[in-house]
Amino acid sequence: MAERRKCKHCHQSFSPRPQNPDQQYCSERACQRARKRIWQQRKLLADPDYHANQSVAQSCWQEKNPDYWSKYRERNPDYVERNRDRQRERNRRRRGQDTSRMPIAKMDASMSERSINPGRYLMSRVDSGRIAKMDALIVEINVVSCG
Repeated sequence: MAERRKCKHCHQSFSPRPQNPDQQYCSERACQRARKRIWQQRKLLADPDYHANQSVAQSCWQEKNPDYWSKYRERNPDYVERNRDRQRERNRRRRGQDTSRMPIAKMDASMSERSINPGRYLMSRVDSGRIAKMDALIVEINVVSCG
């Protein structure tokens, strides 16, 4: 009788292929996708060259498809609302407070359509409890002198 194992993803019993005696995932599509996703996550952490190549490939794809996400969100308003709700819940858990009315900023949120005029400015810290991601900065800029 052939050896039977339990799949690491779906937990169903399967017979490993003779060509892969260490097989841990069954051949179901969802299980193979899970296996590949886990492999890729580990590879990104362990191999700087692989990580760099993936970053370049993603940048090239984004340059060729600049409107992909905005179009996707237009076509899928339920996704947008679900994503906002989930982000608010993560913020609530992280902060231990209600963040439902707080704005959420991502990577290039500090980029504005108009630039600041040259001059001397006073930059002071603002403790508003807003959530920001990565290198986004929340600052208050007051003009000190226009001369």
